[in-house]
Amino acid sequence: MKRRQNKTGVTLVEILVVVAIIAILVTMVIGIAARIDTQGKEQLTENTIALLTAALSQFQDYGYNYSDSNYADFKFPPDCNGFSDTQLRNALQAAQGVTNVTSINGAHDPNYSGSEALYFFLSRVPESRQTLDKIDRKLVTNLGLDDQPMQITIDPGAKVYPLLRIIDPWRETLRYSYYDNGKEGSTSEPEPGSPRTFPVITSAGPDKEFGSADDITSRD
Repeated sequence: MKRRQNKTGVTLVEILVVVAIIAILVTMVIGIAARIDTQGKEQLTENTIALLTAALSQFQDYGYNYSDSNYADFKFPPDCNGFSDTQLRNALQAAQGVTNVTSINGAHDPNYSGSEALYFFLSRVPESRQTLDKIDRKLVTNLGLDDQPMQITIDPGAKVYPLLRIIDPWRETLRYSYYDNGKEGSTSEPEPGSPRTFPVITSAGPDKEFGSADDITSRD
């Protein structure tokens, strides 16, 4: 008499079903992890922008004025997005106690200028500087286009300072702009003493493109 043997193996179809289920679960876990990571970065960006806005309010309350008479009416750092190295040096020289910026070393991108001037001028006011110190240090950098440190040499005393700026968690420089009547104004430097509204800080967000739906801004 022949005995009927029990088959304990699995079929190819069953294996494929299991593999498909595992693939779906892995995809879901990766997607959830990526979303959690993005949400964390977005929250960190919002917190950073809030700190910068607070520092700007403290700067305004301090009543800081520039030693250069051409900038005497300004209540905030110059809006110098897109400045050349020479124009940035001229703006920084308007700070109190700075007689000359002799050099800017490193591969500099003019798109950094607004954020660099913002950090430099805010750091001149003690209360604002304390608020800046609360920003996550990994979001403060002076690396240039060549990933080498940028620095400025300032008289008197030929002191060398890192040319710092704030970036977002996606390693993009925050945009610092002035708005007029609710619309983004020119990126060129306004005439000294011209009417200016409160500056706006903007991150390009996860897609790293300004002007898209995922921008994160202090106007939100």
